[in-house]
Amino acid sequence: MRAIVYAAKSTEDKRGSIPTQFEDGRALAAREGWEVAGQYADEAASAWSGDRGAQLASAMEHAERIAPCVLVVQHSDRLARGDGRSARHLGELYFWAIKAGVQLRSVQDDSTFTNPLLTFAMGERNAEDSRRKSLAVQAGMQRRGEAGKHHGGPRPYGYGYRGGLLVIDEAEAAIVRRIFAEFVAGGSLSAIARGLHREGVPTLRGRLWRQSTVSGILANPVYVGLIRHNAETFPARHEPLIDDETWRRAAEVLAARPSKGRGRPPKGNHLFRGGLLRCECGEAMVPRTNGGYEMYYCNGRGKLGREFCDMPHIRRVDIDSAVYLYFEQVSLDVEATRQAIAEARDHKLAEVRALRDAAEAEVQRAEERLGRVRRDYTDGKLDADDWRSFKAELEPQRVAARAQAERLAAQHGEVERWGEVRDAEAETLRRLSEIRALIAGEVRDAAGLDAVRVALSRTFERFVIRRQLRRVHVELIANGQLVIEPEVRETAIDGYSENLRPILRREPLGQAADAAKEQPPIFGPIDVMHGA
Repeated sequence: MRAIVYAAKSTEDKRGSIPTQFEDGRALAAREGWEVAGQYADEAASAWSGDRGAQLASAMEHAERIAPCVLVVQHSDRLARGDGRSARHLGELYFWAIKAGVQLRSVQDDSTFTNPLLTFAMGERNAEDSRRKSLAVQAGMQRRGEAGKHHGGPRPYGYGYRGGLLVIDEAEAAIVRRIFAEFVAGGSLSAIARGLHREGVPTLRGRLWRQSTVSGILANPVYVGLIRHNAETFPARHEPLIDDETWRRAAEVLAARPSKGRGRPPKGNHLFRGGLLRCECGEAMVPRTNGGYEMYYCNGRGKLGREFCDMPHIRRVDIDSAVYLYFEQVSLDVEATRQAIAEARDHKLAEVRALRDAAEAEVQRAEERLGRVRRDYTDGKLDADDWRSFKAELEPQRVAARAQAERLAAQHGEVERWGEVRDAEAETLRRLSEIRALIAGEVRDAAGLDAVRVALSRTFERFVIRRQLRRVHVELIANGQLVIEPEVRETAIDGYSENLRPILRREPLGQAADAAKEQPPIFGPIDVMHGA
């Protein structure tokens, strides 16, 4: 009789459990006179939250090929610990073995597989034991997280353990900082992974750098000094590797990345990829290079035909050049915008100050008139009826003058605050300035395209190609045909004050109040043929 020996460990096998399991299995085979035909082992593969790993599947497939045979384990819980819902129950393997002509044997609980009742009873015991351990581990991890300690397990890249706490590994920390810096500067996940692999930088486990490895680092809050457990984050006791601003910018770029599509990647120098450019029908404009011609095709037309959408194929150079030219004109730097707001504020302040001073003077005159009448009444120059008559006339004038003066004083304070660019506004202006700077530097290669693409995605949800436009303030249509309408992200304009919106629309500040009722998009449309 031939035998297959299987071993497993739910976590990383730091203490040599798997070799011990192999020894026990081979010893049982020797006592029974079985020939060991193969050995398989899964490491860091749970039988409670999953069906072990690929090696168990391989062991079962091998056993089926050479049946009748024996599948040997150290204990039945090496095969399964599940409850039959989230993971395989031991009873399922019992009936698989009967059908496949395979005997299940265990070094430590061999009687388990002598009848189905014992197998199911042991399966329930294994599942309950794992459930209890899982709850205990979760509670412990929660306590560690709340205490600012890492949950244990494999160390995160860039850190090591010392006394149960995370300490910085300087060599790896330099790589982590490099990954964040390249990503927020516009580098793609694949480009970052290729660069690290090309330079021979080792991963945590000595494997290849992949996009998923890079994105895992970028999404791990441990690098900004936080511990995550069950979707909650807690302040940690270890030293962060990156600052809050870098973490925030990386998180925004990750969130802005389009979902992974299926088609082939474009070969050309297309600015728009991954659904950032959309057709008016709602489908993506996909980049294609055919016969040396770089184009954008409507995906809806390609999938459903002209009856669904008759948007023509559009040359890449027409779309991309229009966007480049537009942002050279519309993107304003923060200081220039602060200056424009300050100048408008100064003009308005002079007007309000003059009105306020006049109102204060009127208040003073009204109080003086009322004071003279009061003195005349006190000196006996006026009788009571005249005093009441004059007071009834002068008191409302004084109250109205005081109210007007207070209103203008409040308006004066409000206008003074025009000079303040709020945090949300300054951030968007900084991003627009970044877009303009990237474009002004000339986009010559894939890295430059990536940088512009990332900068655009931080501020804009999408760019929509339209043939008919909704009403807008800044009409940039020259040929009456195709235009691109930028759709800004809500997070990019959340918290804006009205004094900044007209500047982004390139309107005079004084027209903001007149245009307030229409509320057009902040960014005007882009004429495909002329760009502005």
